[in-house]
Amino acid sequence: MTLTPFELNRMEELIYASKSRSLTPLEESELRNYVLTEQPNAKDAPISQLITLGLILVGLYLLAKAFEEK
Repeated sequence: MTLTPFELNRMEELIYASKSRSLTPLEESELRNYVLTEQPNAKDAPISQLITLGLILVGLYLLAKAFEEK
């Protein structure tokens, strides 16, 4: 897993913001960059798919962190 804690938090913020409003083009680009860090094959994915992938990635990071703490 290569995202920094800051990047992970920012990705999470963008995902949650997308639930209440449309992301700006700059925010979409930022979210795409974070997702592509872990999933390069999502390069041409629509924003809805990026949000889903982002949620999955956040979940994986949280699971990895939980296992590290045990």
